[in-house]
Amino acid sequence: MLTEKDPPVETPDLPLPDLLKHLREAAGMTQAEEAERLCAHTGTCTLTRHEVGRWEQGRVRPGAWLPALAEVLGVELDILERAPSRKDTAASYAVPSSDSGQESELLRRTLLAGIAGAGISAAVPLEGLEQLRTIVDRDAGAFKLAEWEETAWEYDLQRASRSPSMMIRDLSLDLLAFQQAMERAVSHETRQWRRLNARFMILLAATLGSAGYGRESRLWWASARRAAEQTGDRQLTATAYASEAIQGLYEDRPLALMLSRVDTALELTQGRPCQATAQALGTRAYALALAGDHTSAHTALNQEADVYDALPDHITRDQLSMNGWPLFRVLHTRSLVYTLSGHPLAVQAQQEASAAQPARRPRHRIQVRLHEAISATRNGDVDDGLEHARRILAELGPNTNLFVRRTATHVAEMAPTEAQTRTAVLDYRQQFVLPQGEA
Repeated sequence: MLTEKDPPVETPDLPLPDLLKHLREAAGMTQAEEAERLCAHTGTCTLTRHEVGRWEQGRVRPGAWLPALAEVLGVELDILERAPSRKDTAASYAVPSSDSGQESELLRRTLLAGIAGAGISAAVPLEGLEQLRTIVDRDAGAFKLAEWEETAWEYDLQRASRSPSMMIRDLSLDLLAFQQAMERAVSHETRQWRRLNARFMILLAATLGSAGYGRESRLWWASARRAAEQTGDRQLTATAYASEAIQGLYEDRPLALMLSRVDTALELTQGRPCQATAQALGTRAYALALAGDHTSAHTALNQEADVYDALPDHITRDQLSMNGWPLFRVLHTRSLVYTLSGHPLAVQAQQEASAAQPARRPRHRIQVRLHEAISATRNGDVDDGLEHARRILAELGPNTNLFVRRTATHVAEMAPTEAQTRTAVLDYRQQFVLPQGEA
C-alpha cells in the first residue's frame, strides 16, 4: 500500500497486460517476486511466476487478482479495471493511422511508457521503437530478400549459444515482419521468399521446443512442414521432417510417429547425400536405440557415416547452421547410441565425440559428458553416475535446454530396474525435470 513517502506511480495509457508489466518493472520486481507478494497479501501460495507471465502476455486476465495486484503494484484499483485488453487496442497500435497526428500521439505515448519508471531504471520501449522503425521504413524502404536471408542465418547461428527463451520473442517479431514483407514481394522472387519463410518457421518450431514449449512447438512444426512443401524443395521439406523427428525424440513424442517422420524425410531425399539424409539416419539410430533395437540402430549409424563421407566440403565444414552436417554431429550420435545400447566401444565413442565438439557449443559438450554418467548408471554405478551428472549440469548453470535436460534424464532411466525406486534416483528425477519454458 502507498505511504506518504512513496513517490507517485506513473500509469501510462497502455493495455492491461503491458500496464501490469510496466508497473511491476517500475517497482523493481521480477515475476516470481510479484507472485510471492501476491501470495503473502492474499494468504494463498498457489500463484506462480508463470501465471503472472500469462497476465503480462495477455493470454488471460487477472480477474479476481486485480484488487491484490493494485495493492502490490501501488495503484488505484480502478486504473487496472479501466485498462483495456491488448486485443482491444492492438489495431490502433499496430496499424498506421491515416491521421498522422493521431499516429504520432500513439507512438509518443508508447515510447514514453518505456521511460516512465518513476526513479527506477528505465525500460527500453521496444514496442515503440518497432513502430518508429515501421514509419521510417516508409521512406527508406523495407528489408530486401537478401537482408532477410542474413537475419535468418544469424538466428541459425545463435541457436548454439543463446538461450532459446530469449530468442523466441525476437524471432516471432521478425517472422511477423517477414510475413508483411513477403506480401509485398515481387512475383519473380516468390519461390525464394517461400523458402525463407519455411526456414524461419523451422527455426521458430525448433526454438520453441528447445525452450520446453512442446505443444506450441508441435503446432509450429506442422506449419513449417506445410510451408516447406509449398516451396517444392524436397530437400528443405526433408529437413523440416528430420528436424522435427530428432527434437520429438527428446520431447518423448511417440517413437513410431517420429520414425515415420524419418521415413518421409528419406523418401524425399531418396537417400542422396545431403544434410537432411544424414540427419534423418542419425535420428533413426537414436530412435531405434531407445526402442531397444540395437542392431538396427548400429546399422543406421553406419549408413549415416557413409552419407557423411559423401557430403561436399561446404556441408561438412558448416558447424553452426541447419544446412551443415559436420563430423561432431556424427560422432555425437554415435556416442549417444553406443552409450544407450551398452556397446563395447561406448567409452571410445564418448572420447572421440568430446574431442570433436566445438567450443562455441557448450551445451553439446555437456551432453557428451552426460553420456559418461549414463554409462556409469547403466553399469550399476548408480550413485557415482548421478553425482557425475549433477556436477556436469552445475557447470552449465541456467544455460540449459530441452536436449541437455532429456540427456540428463537418461542418466536415471538407464539405471538397473532394482535401482529405480531408490531415493537417490527419485530425487535426481525431480531435480532435473524443469517446467515448460524454464530454459
